[in-house]
Amino acid sequence: MQKISSLGAWQLVPLVFAQDTVAASQAAVAIKTTDGNNSVALNTSYTMPFPGEIIAISSNLDTAGTAGTLTIKPTIAGVVVADPVIAMTTLAYGSDTCQRGAATFAKNGQVGCKITTTANWNGTTRDLQVIVWVLLKIDSI
Repeated sequence: MQKISSLGAWQLVPLVFAQDTVAASQAAVAIKTTDGNNSVALNTSYTMPFPGEIIAISSNLDTAGTAGTLTIKPTIAGVVVADPVIAMTTLAYGSDTCQRGAATFAKNGQVGCKITTTANWNGTTRDLQVIVWVLLKIDSI
């Protein structure tokens, strides 16, 4: 039997985070990872088994807010990256991408997500799901 070992050098991986009842006046609050059906909040980051980079984020609220702003930023080792960023106001969804190489991490890097809400954010009964999209460089396995 022949073993075929073809694996692309870069793999796109979604990292899921969530917060229910998104409160107003949050300042750079780390949101939690979730299990597959979003029923259990776990940790605030994922440890990456390979080096890579954040390339995008996407978000959904179950219903849009009508006042205030919700800002979403990915993190590496707890530090917010400059890009990508989502600022949600009256939409229930959003996404942003960044250029390759803008938000890189090493093997064992911890990728997370933080949110900030303004004092007048009125989506306080909304539930938020965020996906941080990373490219992992699979090499020498």
